[in-house]
Amino acid sequence: MQHHCNKTTKQWYRYKEITPTDSHRSSISASTEMRIKYIVTYILCMLVSLLPVVKAETLIASVLALEGDAAEIVCPTIESYESYFWRKGESINKSTAVASFVYGVPRAISEIYAVTANGTLCIQNVTLKDEGNYFCRGVSVLSSSTTNIMVYVQASLPNFELSIDQCGNESSCLRYIDLSKPIALICRAKNASPSMTLKWFNGSREIQSNITIVNNQKDAPPSTTIRSTIKAVYRTPVTLTCQAVDTKSRTDGGRLVNIRLEQP
Repeated sequence: MQHHCNKTTKQWYRYKEITPTDSHRSSISASTEMRIKYIVTYILCMLVSLLPVVKAETLIASVLALEGDAAEIVCPTIESYESYFWRKGESINKSTAVASFVYGVPRAISEIYAVTANGTLCIQNVTLKDEGNYFCRGVSVLSSSTTNIMVYVQASLPNFELSIDQCGNESSCLRYIDLSKPIALICRAKNASPSMTLKWFNGSREIQSNITIVNNQKDAPPSTTIRSTIKAVYRTPVTLTCQAVDTKSRTDGGRLVNIRLEQP
């Protein structure tokens, strides 16, 4: 905001150097309007800088955005303001500026963010990094208020590969083993979303498993492989299911692979 105020001051001095002449009256009239606008903007900037940062109100809103989509996050203030400031962080004192709309002048840390005249924060191409705690501060000459919004991002499941090592590329298989001996089964998801996890089920009962995550930064683009391993002794025939679950989703719907173990 300070940079904008400095820029406004320089433009004001530049327009102040214009000397009225009969041949330039129309241009002076336009310049006068612009000069007034810059003066008002400068004064507003000064007033905003002097207003204390008030403690944010209790969390009153939450928003679920979809990864890859555009999102509009409304500033839930009770009244309308002339300027809006959006910040992100654990608390108002430990936050960083994201975007603002100061008396008709929008500013943002990146072109994917923008604030409208009514204080709505627009995010283009939402990513998992956009999830977090946001603060919207509305400011006018006589008053200001700060509200707290939690933004959740539901990750989209990419075209990942899900398989059980003992089944190869089959989504469902039958394997004959000695049911009296322990067996280790490995479920693997390649090119997985950062918010994905794997779960094993014996019928409707979830089985405890060991999760390993490998990030392959050398790939182009970088990829993530999740491996879930279960070890047990199954003394009777059993059908086991491995399910890919998006932890950002409100449901546990996901892709499944199955293996049937029987005595030869």
